[in-house]
Amino acid sequence: MSDGNGEPVRYRDVFSHPLGRRVWLASSISNFGDFIGLGALLLIAYDRSGDRPLGPAAIFAVQAIPAVLIATMIGPWLDRIPRIRGMISLCLTGAACLALPVLFRGLWPVLVTAAMLGGVRTAFNSIRSGAIADSVTRRLRARLVAMMNLSYQVSEVSGYFVGSTVVIVTGARPALAADAATFVVSALLLAGLTFPAPSGTRRRGSLTTGVRTIFGDQTLAVLAPVAWVGLTMGAIPATLATTALRGSYHGWVPAAMAACAAGIAIGGVITGRSDLAERVRGQLLYIIAGGACFALTAAALTLSPVLIVVGNFAAGAGMGWTIATQTTFVLVIAPDRMAHATSTMIASLIALEGVGAVAFGAVAGSLGVPAAYLLAGIIQLTAGIIGLGCARLRPRVLDTSRPSG
Repeated sequence: MSDGNGEPVRYRDVFSHPLGRRVWLASSISNFGDFIGLGALLLIAYDRSGDRPLGPAAIFAVQAIPAVLIATMIGPWLDRIPRIRGMISLCLTGAACLALPVLFRGLWPVLVTAAMLGGVRTAFNSIRSGAIADSVTRRLRARLVAMMNLSYQVSEVSGYFVGSTVVIVTGARPALAADAATFVVSALLLAGLTFPAPSGTRRRGSLTTGVRTIFGDQTLAVLAPVAWVGLTMGAIPATLATTALRGSYHGWVPAAMAACAAGIAIGGVITGRSDLAERVRGQLLYIIAGGACFALTAAALTLSPVLIVVGNFAAGAGMGWTIATQTTFVLVIAPDRMAHATSTMIASLIALEGVGAVAFGAVAGSLGVPAAYLLAGIIQLTAGIIGLGCARLRPRVLDTSRPSG
């Protein structure tokens, strides 16, 4: 990727941008805490639901409700909320809600906390995307998004591992407290920032502006539906790890939960250093390859815990296309609609992750974990092939060039 004048854009260019560097650091710290907390919540839910796979699946499912409400009811205002105050308020809200599973017993406080965090995540990331579109030039925007995605995956690997390990060894309170602390640190980092005044007029959109913005773009109209299908598979490794490794293999759960994220991180390193974000055909081929990885992983799940970890890593590497797809999204959406459109995508991601977690959790409960992986692979393969066919029929889908923003 170059700056348009032949000069390559490097990651160090992002670090030399004061606002970009601070946003990346705050996001990285917050992401690490998020996955410490999520790893803890998954194990707590599994324990409080009577060791059933639908317990962890419910964690992903309940996040969909506030995410969708924010995208539809609050989304039209997200591009008008003051960036800094909005993000700081959301960080403090996230820290406060983590007290519920500690103060109250049973499954319901775990689910309420997961739901609140889903809403915080949707609103925070949407406002942050709008801030990046306002404050970072297009030539740096793709690199910053790639860096944040990479740190997100590294945080997912380490956070899942640390959170689940801490719960197994010492209990839930230290893991949840660590997550709350990272929210507070992120708020402090953001408090020192000043964003430039937004360009243009921030008109309040309608409830459907986010969806219409996505489907009004020639590229996203094809890429987004295929991505939505693929994203239903994202929670499968973390959701089914406790079921696949029950009994004497329970000690392998942290590694199995982290392995998928490690694979995505490796895929993200490769993707972030390439121009895949501007090559839609390449993304669709990657999605097809990711479906094949899920299908092939199904065979490894019956053999040994080591192969379960390896299989989850391979499935994660096959999900590396998500980095390029998110970067493409940030490149082609206009800044004055970025937060609203981003909230729509994030809400759909959380909702589809929840649907996928419950659906494939039910398949795993009835037919076994390998059957769930195999079905996921077949569905993703099919979606990728259909998307590739649509792109070949409509060549303009492959063009991601837009006016500079």
